[in-house]
Amino acid sequence: MVAGPYAYLDTGVTLRVTGDRTTGRLLGMQLFGHKNAEIAKRTDIAATAIYHGMTVDAVSDLDLSYTPPLGSPWDAVQMAAQAWVRETRPR
Repeated sequence: MVAGPYAYLDTGVTLRVTGDRTTGRLLGMQLFGHKNAEIAKRTDIAATAIYHGMTVDAVSDLDLSYTPPLGSPWDAVQMAAQAWVRETRPR
């Protein structure tokens, strides 16, 4: 299931998450945004999660660094993962 794109205006990043609906495994993530939006850091997060066979839901549990006065404790990658889980959860 491909969900998104999710735009996070405060970060200048748009993401698209692809995951397996049956297992919840993260299969891919597309990111694009402004050159100052730390796309490389966020691509590293996604690549590491895919390499280790993580589920989309598990991405939300990662303990990532942030600067409290400047940003949210939830990174845009984690917010996109949370949105994917909400959209694909059986109703």
